[in-house]
Amino acid sequence: MKEKAPETTKENTTKTETHASVKDSSRGRRNLIFSGMALCGILECVFSGIIRNREPYQMAVLIFLGILYSVTFLAGMELYRIQKDWFYEKARDYRYIAGWYAVSCTAAVLFEYLPEYTRPVLLLAAGGAIVSNSFFGMLSGIFHVAVFAVCGQENAYMLLCDIFLLAGGCIAVTFFKEIRNRRWGIIFLFLYVFDCILIFSFIRTGQLNWNVLLFGACNGAVSAAGAWLLYQTLYRYLQNSRKQELERILKSEFGLVQAVSHFSQADYNHGRKVSEIARNCAALVGADPDVAAAGGFYYRIGRMEGEPYVENGVALARSNHLPREIVGILREYNGEQQLPSTLESAIVHIVDSVVAKFDVLDRATLSSSWNQDMLVYQTLNENSASGLYDQSGFSMNMFLKIRDYLIKEAELF
Repeated sequence: MKEKAPETTKENTTKTETHASVKDSSRGRRNLIFSGMALCGILECVFSGIIRNREPYQMAVLIFLGILYSVTFLAGMELYRIQKDWFYEKARDYRYIAGWYAVSCTAAVLFEYLPEYTRPVLLLAAGGAIVSNSFFGMLSGIFHVAVFAVCGQENAYMLLCDIFLLAGGCIAVTFFKEIRNRRWGIIFLFLYVFDCILIFSFIRTGQLNWNVLLFGACNGAVSAAGAWLLYQTLYRYLQNSRKQELERILKSEFGLVQAVSHFSQADYNHGRKVSEIARNCAALVGADPDVAAAGGFYYRIGRMEGEPYVENGVALARSNHLPREIVGILREYNGEQQLPSTLESAIVHIVDSVVAKFDVLDRATLSSSWNQDMLVYQTLNENSASGLYDQSGFSMNMFLKIRDYLIKEAELF
């Protein structure tokens, strides 16, 4: 025993050094991306000032505006990362944001050539909201229109109009996500942009101008169609990328999958079984099958490190860069510290608890379908009665569908 201790210590030291190396590498890539984003913001200010032939003191103000915004925006992202585990898993997530940010800065510079009321600024906020969230989409949009104002292209009414349009861009993303008939979202956006331009132009001049009406109609059409195309392109790309990532972490060659297999073949088989059944249950009730499948497989990884299972499971997931949806499910393991807060988390808990019961009981006990049915009924009723799923949005109809499926497919266990 004394001879093995140094080996164990060495192994733990190596593992710690590896995790530290991964963190340092991720931090280095993140800092590089942040520097690039800050440079994009400052360059937007410089080029906008050049296009508008600003005086040296005005150029200085623009540069300071770019620096101030970059510090605010990037500090906000870091606070989200630290406080809410937002985009912590891979620099890839920051690259999505940085990519759109570079595109929006370029577009904002090109918008300098357009007359007032014709710039589709709504798109600047919509794209940012898709790749990050509404707060950062709105924040980046406000920066762009602030650059317009400092360049002397806008008055107070135009600035207010642009801010309203930015808010509409953020709302548009929610519309496209939530409503089934997206045609109404496009119509709403067109009317929203047209009305904003019409109203603020009238407040400014006290009269209606045919050019403004034409500009408003054109801007509304471009903004509505552009927001829809952005949503179709960016959101679907992000969803496909996310799906590929969730599939990748379940492949047998993925490092953490191999670690589970080496730790315990029983836990590995249990995880695969829960993953498959959870995927089917999620598809049955309209939840995300990929998230449920990945969450089901990794639900018990905290056991690899011992107690406390929740903290160790979350730590393992984060050190292996699992997506944040999976980390969220692991935080709610067995409802020990937090109750399931999503449909996928509730489904994983249901399936895991049922499969665990089947794993423990011998085949003789489960020889009849009646015994199998009773085991499913009893397990699900106990969990439901305890209020475990009250915060997950789980409806009675969903519960019954999953219960019937588990009874029907009992041979999967």
